[in-house]
Amino acid sequence: MSAPGKIAQVKAKAGHGSSLDRIRTYSESAGFQRGVVAAVVLGALIIILSMALLPRKVDVEVGQPSKVDIEAPRDVVNRPRTTALQEEAGKQAVKKATSSPENYDISPAASINAEDTVDMIFGKAVAFRRLYAGSRGSENGITSGLIKPDEARKLASGLSDDIRRDTGVELPSSLLVPLLTVPLPDLEAARTGTKQAVGAVMREIRISRDDVPAARSAVEARLSAAGITPELMPVASAIAKSQIGPNLVLNPAKVERARQEAMQAVEPIMILKGQTIVRRGEIVTGEHVAILQDLGLLRSRVNYPGITGVVVLSLVFAGILGGYLYQYRRDIIIDPRLLALMGTLVILVAGLSAMISMIPWPRAPLLIPAAFGSMLVAMTLDGRLAIISSIIFGLLAGIMGGNALSVTVVSTITAITGAFAVTRVGERSDLVRAGLIVGAANAIAIAGVGPIAGDPEIIKSSYLGLVNGIGSTVLAIGLLPFLENLFHITTSIRLLELSNPNQPLLKRLLMEAPGTYHHSIIVGNLAEAAAADVGADTMLVRAGAYYHDIGKIKRPYLFVENQLMQDNPHDRISPSLSALVILSHVKDGVELARARRLPQAIVDIIMQHHGTGLVKYFYHKAQEANQDTVPDESDFRYPGPRPQSREAAIVMLADCVEAGVRSLSRPTPGRIEGFVRKMIKDQLTSGQLDECDLTFKDLDIVARAFVRVLTGIFHPRVEYPAVIAPKDKGIMSKEAQG
Repeated sequence: MSAPGKIAQVKAKAGHGSSLDRIRTYSESAGFQRGVVAAVVLGALIIILSMALLPRKVDVEVGQPSKVDIEAPRDVVNRPRTTALQEEAGKQAVKKATSSPENYDISPAASINAEDTVDMIFGKAVAFRRLYAGSRGSENGITSGLIKPDEARKLASGLSDDIRRDTGVELPSSLLVPLLTVPLPDLEAARTGTKQAVGAVMREIRISRDDVPAARSAVEARLSAAGITPELMPVASAIAKSQIGPNLVLNPAKVERARQEAMQAVEPIMILKGQTIVRRGEIVTGEHVAILQDLGLLRSRVNYPGITGVVVLSLVFAGILGGYLYQYRRDIIIDPRLLALMGTLVILVAGLSAMISMIPWPRAPLLIPAAFGSMLVAMTLDGRLAIISSIIFGLLAGIMGGNALSVTVVSTITAITGAFAVTRVGERSDLVRAGLIVGAANAIAIAGVGPIAGDPEIIKSSYLGLVNGIGSTVLAIGLLPFLENLFHITTSIRLLELSNPNQPLLKRLLMEAPGTYHHSIIVGNLAEAAAADVGADTMLVRAGAYYHDIGKIKRPYLFVENQLMQDNPHDRISPSLSALVILSHVKDGVELARARRLPQAIVDIIMQHHGTGLVKYFYHKAQEANQDTVPDESDFRYPGPRPQSREAAIVMLADCVEAGVRSLSRPTPGRIEGFVRKMIKDQLTSGQLDECDLTFKDLDIVARAFVRVLTGIFHPRVEYPAVIAPKDKGIMSKEAQG
C-alpha cells in the first residue's frame, strides 16, 4: 500500500474512533440520561393508561359462536334495543298525532281550489252564452237574457256535462238554466258573491268531515248577504255547497315533534360495566356486534380518538409535574437519578391503579393506593412535591376508577394526608401512626363524599378506606429499601435504622474503639441540637456524627481517646508518620462505609468532616524536629473536600468543639462559650465553611446550641468527702465512688 493510502486509512480509523467516543460521551451525559428517563416514563404512562382506559379488542363474527366471554369495560347504552323501543314509541306517537285535531291546520290550498272551481263553473256558463250568441250572429246573447227557455234547457244539459267533466261537480241541468238566461251583470255579481262566500268559509272555519253540514249552512248564510238575485240563488247555493268540504291538513312539524318527544321519553336500555355482553359459545348476533362497536371493542378499527386522548392526558400530567419541578425543584430534573425515582413512583401508582381498576367489583377503585405514592415521594424526595404529586395520583385514580368523582376526591384527600403523615418520621412507631392516620382519613373521606356524589350506599364501604390506608403504608415501607438501594437515596427511615446502636458498625466501634464511640455519641447530640435550631436535617447529622470516625476502627490504639492511660505510640514514631495515620482515618472510614453500603450522604459527611484542615499538632512537631527545612504542609492536611452541606458543616463544628472542650481544665459555662465561639471562628477564617450554606446567623445559633448542650454535660458537681462508717471502716460510700 502506498504512503498516502496508509495515511488515509489511519485517518479513517481515527475518525471512526472519535465518532464512537462522541457517541459514548453523549450517552453518558446527564442531558441524554434525562431525555431517556423522560421518554421511558412518558411512554410507560401512555401504555398503562391505554391498557386501563382503552378497551381490549375482540374478534367476533355474526352467526358464529364467541370464543370468549366478553364483558363491558364501561357503562354503555344498548343501542339496538333502545333504538327499537324508540322507533315503536315514535310510531305510536305518529298514530296518536294523526288522530288529534290539534295537529291539523286549515289548508290555504283548499280555499284557493274551491274559489277556482266556483270561478270555473261560472266561467263555463259565460262561455256557453258566448258560444250561443256567436252561433246566432249576435253579441246580445252574451250580455242579456235573450236565450229562450227551451233553448236554455238544451244548453244547460251540455253545460252540466261540461262542468262534471272538468270539475267533477254534479249539478242538475235544470238548476243551471238561470245561468244562461239572466243578464250578464247579475251573473257576474253572483259569480263574485259565491266565490267570496266560499273562500271566506274555507279560510276561516276549521272543517272536518263532521263539520261539513254546519259549514254549508254558514256559506248559505253568507250567500244571502251577498246580493245575489233570487233567480240565481238556488244555483249559487248549490255551487257553493259543492265546494264546502274538509279543509284541514295534517301539520308534519307537529307530528314530527310528537314523534321526537316520544322517542326521547324512552329510557335507554343500559349495559353496565362488568355485565356480560356475549358468553363463550353463544352465537353472535347483530345486536352483539353493534354493542361491541359502540364500546370500541372490535378489531376492525383503530381507536384514534382514544389514543389521542391518552397521549394528551399523559402530556398534561407530565407538564404539571415537570413545570413544578422546573420552577421549585430543578435539582431533581438536573439529577437523572432523582428524575428516574420520581418517574418510577408515578409509574408504580399508575400501574397499581390500572390493575385494581380492572377488578370486576364496583367498589374496587376505593382500594387504589394513591397514598402509597405520595408517602414514598415525601419520604424519598420532598414533602411539598408530595402534595403536588397527590393531586396527580388522585386524578389518575379517579380516571382509572371509571371517571368517578367520589374516587377522585377520596384518593386526592388520602394522598395528601399520606404526604403529611410521613413528613417527619423520627421513630418506627411514627410509621404505624401514619398508617392509622391515612386509613382514618380515607374512611372519613369515603363517608363524606359518597352522599355528595349521589352514592349514599358508598358509606357502607368506609372500611375499605382503613384497609387502603394501612395497605398503602405497608406497601410504602416494604418498597422503600429497594428504592433506597436502587437509586442510592437516604431516607429518614434508613437514617433511623443506621442510628440504632445495634448496627454492626456501631457495635464494632463500641467494642474496638470505645473512646471514639462515646465521642461520636456526644458529637451526635451536639450536631442534632444545632441542626434542629437552624432547620437542618437532624436525623442525617445524628447518623453522620455516629459514623464520622468509623475509620478509626482500623487502628484505634493510635487515637488518644482510645489509649486509656496506655503509652502513646506517637511518641515513638515520626510526626509525618503520625500525621499519615491520623489523616488516613478519613479514607479508611469512607472505604468501610462504602463496603457496608452506607448512604452517600453519610459517606459525604465522613469525607468532609475535617475538610482540608491541617493536623496542627504534628505539623508543629515536625517543624520543631527539623528546623532547617519547612515540612510540606500538604502532607499534614486532610484531602477534603470542604463541607458541601449544612449537615456536614455542623458535624465538623461539633467534632472539633467536642474534642477541644475536653482539653479545658475548668470547663465553666463562660469558658465553654468562649472556646466554642473561638473554634467556630477558626474554622470560618480558615475557609472550611466557604462551600456550605451556613450563614453568620446560623453560626451564632449553632454556637448557642453547642454551649447549651456542653454546659449540661460539663456542669459543676459537688465534691463529696469520703465518709467512712464506724462499723464499716475502709469501705467508701457509693457517693464517694461516684
